[in-house]
Amino acid sequence: MAFSIAIFGKSPVSEVGVEKKELKETTIIDSDLLAIDFCGEAVPLSELRIAERYQNTIRNYDNPTFRKLMTTTKKRMRIIEPILKKYGVPADFKYIPLIESAMKDEVTSHRGAGGYWQLMPSTAKSLGLVVNETRDDRKHLVKSTHAAGKYLRDLYKQLGSWTLVAAAYNAGPTHIQNRMDSQNKDDYFKLRLNSETARYLYKLLAVKEWFSNPERSREWVSGEVVDRLSAFKIEQKKAAALAKAETEPKAGS
Repeated sequence: MAFSIAIFGKSPVSEVGVEKKELKETTIIDSDLLAIDFCGEAVPLSELRIAERYQNTIRNYDNPTFRKLMTTTKKRMRIIEPILKKYGVPADFKYIPLIESAMKDEVTSHRGAGGYWQLMPSTAKSLGLVVNETRDDRKHLVKSTHAAGKYLRDLYKQLGSWTLVAAAYNAGPTHIQNRMDSQNKDDYFKLRLNSETARYLYKLLAVKEWFSNPERSREWVSGEVVDRLSAFKIEQKKAAALAKAETEPKAGS
């Protein structure tokens, strides 16, 4: 049984070639819609569960509040990117302050994380920031971004994957390393994680996509991408079942 999938241009294209038997045409998704990455690491959006989670997340940011945030934070985003670059950290991490603090310096979590990057006091101090009763460098965009750059760089040295670095930024490197060891996996998309950390990378992806590719984001919001992917998966299963039936010996033969 042989499948051939053609993907051309922006329009849905169909081509399913099957030896001996004809299958119904299956709508194929424009390759650009699935060509989403984080720091150069491909996101396996051809897997239905991942595509569904991404679609749900990107829909959450399709609102007036986030669109306003996009317009009011562009200047600060331009400050962040070159600082991260100095530490060898990909630009995709510049979106962390948007999902952590909505780019507000005064935000403090119930656990004590604070500032643009929502750093814990102990972590901030270990990275050279001053945090005391009269001064909190976590509220200083440039200083806190230098600290975040150092921290992200160190996480990558430990984990070797930027997607895992994103997870570790949310849950802590020890927690992620323990999950990797206990599950014998080093792939963010295959690890079983708590719900917050399991959603974290998708939030970063959604924010990145709305900033860099709003047209593609709107196509994901429509729901058609997942619908077409689901239909294609069904056709794949039918084809596999047909192939198996053709190769099995018939009763009485």
